[in-house]
Amino acid sequence: MDRIRKLLRWFTYRFPRLANWVLRRPVLATGFATLTVVVLVAAGLFVPPLFARCGEGMTADANDACVGINLDSAQFRQNEPEHMRELEAAVRANNAAITGNYVSVVLFQDMSPNEGVDTRLYPDLYPDIEGAIAGAWRANHTAAFQGSVPKVKLFLANMGSQYASWSEAVDKISEHAAANHVVSVIGLGQSMDNTRAAAAKLTAQAHLPVIGATVTGDTMNLTPEGKLNTGFFRTSPTNTHSVAAAARFIASIEPDPSRVAIVQDNIPGDDYTQTLGSRAVKEMPAAHRFPFTSPGALPHDVSRADPLLTQFAYLNQNLCSVAPTVVYFTGRGTDLRPFVQSWTQGNTPCANGKLTVVTGDDGGSAINEASLRDAVRGGHVRVLFTSLASPDEWGPCNGSAEQAAYNTFQSVFTGKPGVCNGQTVRADDGAAPLTFSVADLGSGEGILAHDAMIVAVMAARRAANGNADTVVRTPLSQIGLIEEMRCQNAVQGASGTIQFSPDQAQYGNPVEKPFPVVEIRADGSTATVWNKAVTTAVPKTSC
Repeated sequence: MDRIRKLLRWFTYRFPRLANWVLRRPVLATGFATLTVVVLVAAGLFVPPLFARCGEGMTADANDACVGINLDSAQFRQNEPEHMRELEAAVRANNAAITGNYVSVVLFQDMSPNEGVDTRLYPDLYPDIEGAIAGAWRANHTAAFQGSVPKVKLFLANMGSQYASWSEAVDKISEHAAANHVVSVIGLGQSMDNTRAAAAKLTAQAHLPVIGATVTGDTMNLTPEGKLNTGFFRTSPTNTHSVAAAARFIASIEPDPSRVAIVQDNIPGDDYTQTLGSRAVKEMPAAHRFPFTSPGALPHDVSRADPLLTQFAYLNQNLCSVAPTVVYFTGRGTDLRPFVQSWTQGNTPCANGKLTVVTGDDGGSAINEASLRDAVRGGHVRVLFTSLASPDEWGPCNGSAEQAAYNTFQSVFTGKPGVCNGQTVRADDGAAPLTFSVADLGSGEGILAHDAMIVAVMAARRAANGNADTVVRTPLSQIGLIEEMRCQNAVQGASGTIQFSPDQAQYGNPVEKPFPVVEIRADGSTATVWNKAVTTAVPKTSC
């Protein structure tokens, strides 16, 4: 029956209009179901070919993708981009070189994005994988993080498009964790209800700590029932602090709050947009509010931008009435493109007028949007986002510990000399260097993924005390060690010092993390334009 359900789901996804037409006609629907059963039996319980191609640790979902933990670095879906295959090969090579005393860390998110449906696509995914690979490379080939043992394997795991198969994927991770020495899960991708539920299930069922990289939604450290998830940590600050930084920046460029507008996405199920919007209203109470609801689930052949372009055309009619100079956009980064495109190309009285658009950290996913860059090139619109990290956030070379840590990371990531010290980080064992592009660090996501990885590595090595079996048997023993990563035990990450709040209300959240405001330029490059905001500091009494 499970295979029959999979085939029916596959048919409905691939042919939504035909399926809808059939299901509205009871006689045809009954006939179709009967025919499906006959075909399955006659073909020996036939399953669409993709299902048989899923690698070890994975199973197929309804979207022609493989979900679960990718134990042999197989493809997550048919016709993956070349760079995705290259990254999977790099992960495979890292893991193949490791035997004996080792632990494994899983990078878990949507590894099979669908164009026009998902709000993070392959170009947004690559930096996350590259950052995690860079963390594993440093752990295995240098003594940067608690020595060099146990060695560290990296596995990629997939929740599927829109994180829809999160539960099945967690089951697969749980099933294969012990045999493959999995001791923690990092990443998660976006702050969605599904990713929050996945984090809760990972700690409760798989008994694994979770270290989010770029999940900033305020309630990500809670279970779906609203209880504190004491196995969840993150290397990124929350939306509360992101909006506070944005509000300070906006006030510095537009002191008149009546010239500021909030374009607020009210789509349910998205913790990022929900908490970003609600906090924006509190931080900027005098700003004009213009709500909209972005598309939810869409058929695979409908582009997400199409309905938004129409919706924003009407929204802009109302927006023009208050003549804003600054818009704070609380939607997803991929939705910036239709918003800016609608503004610059619309038929409103203020079309293509001077406007500064500021948004949250997900704005980094708009860096590769060609039409957005075209709009910026016209000189009428500026687009900025509060980044979680930025290559140039520390300013000119100044000798600070934060800048030195980033400089070392960038050398590892690119295999080239550091910007400030001119030195190249080399492997202690002669391993080949990485060769990722520095341009991939513009969104900040690769930096945060690296930092999540090193937190996982340091926790595992402290718990293992040289013997991987110790932590593999009881991975939740790492929780207390991660909690103590503050004060003298703080971790120097590439995004700044990582230390977790002693405040129970802020459990699992980092403190004293900077929030650089980054501008997207017409050529697709980025530049930090403001770096004066930090999150609430650790109380002095905590140390």
